[in-house]
Amino acid sequence: MAKECAFCGAKLNMFASSLVCGNVSQPVCKDCGEKYAESPQLERCRELLKGSWAAEPEKLRAFLAEQEREAEAQRTEAERLGKLMNCCGQPMTPLGVSEFQLGCQGWILGDLPNLLAGAMELAVFRCEHCGQIRFMDPEFIKTKESGNPT
Repeated sequence: MAKECAFCGAKLNMFASSLVCGNVSQPVCKDCGEKYAESPQLERCRELLKGSWAAEPEKLRAFLAEQEREAEAQRTEAERLGKLMNCCGQPMTPLGVSEFQLGCQGWILGDLPNLLAGAMELAVFRCEHCGQIRFMDPEFIKTKESGNPT
């Protein structure tokens, strides 16, 4: 029984190559292998589902749905954080949470005061219009997002 290319449906010989799409190995012809080798998995999955030759299409659909849910969650998180921080009349871009070293280097004790002081976690935001950077307490942001004051 001859296999078919998952992208174009061309008949494949027994030495055909394969590409991973949606965490499923798909048999491909030489032309499709070259065409889609550098493409991201999401793009490959979408192309595969346009035809009817994909191996395990239900897994491809599940992979796409999961990737879209994750992307939506990231967008929603960025929008919520952006609403908390505004500058120049527009939301600021959240850059994540970073640790900042406290204390200072001493003349006699060297780095010891710096080590003993520890670090502080801060949420960092940047204005894409003017470049201003702002810091917020990550715990404050979490309570504002959830609507539960503590």
